[in-house]
Amino acid sequence: MLKSGCIILTIWSLLNLAASGAILSETLLGRGHTPAVYSLLNEDEVSELSPKTLATIDSIAVYANGLNIAFCLVSTVVVWAGLYRRRIWCLWGLVGGYAAALAAGVGGDYMVGTLMWEVTGISGCILAVGLGLAAVGLGEPA
Repeated sequence: MLKSGCIILTIWSLLNLAASGAILSETLLGRGHTPAVYSLLNEDEVSELSPKTLATIDSIAVYANGLNIAFCLVSTVVVWAGLYRRRIWCLWGLVGGYAAALAAGVGGDYMVGTLMWEVTGISGCILAVGLGLAAVGLGEPA
């Protein structure tokens, strides 16, 4: 069960890493602004924003998605270098880290009115199953 939990947690991290990587590359390569701008505003409203305002929004998106990529990479290392090797402290560190990441995502989406409970629920369930299987696996003999 430990290995199954680690695989599920890795899949969650890879999916989040891919989403953040796409947003980061789209924003940095200048194909437009961060998708968050267009999920909140229509084209006319975006064109009314000053270049400084758009640059600020884009820089926050780059920073936030870069941090998400870093978190996904670090959590995957902790999963395989620690949790899979039966280091119980890694389980608690991952629980705290995943909870903080999920809460930050919910809070940010809620503030701008783009919260999708279905997506948050699925993400939370994937994490709960992965962490639960890992926890059960830690209780089994090696």
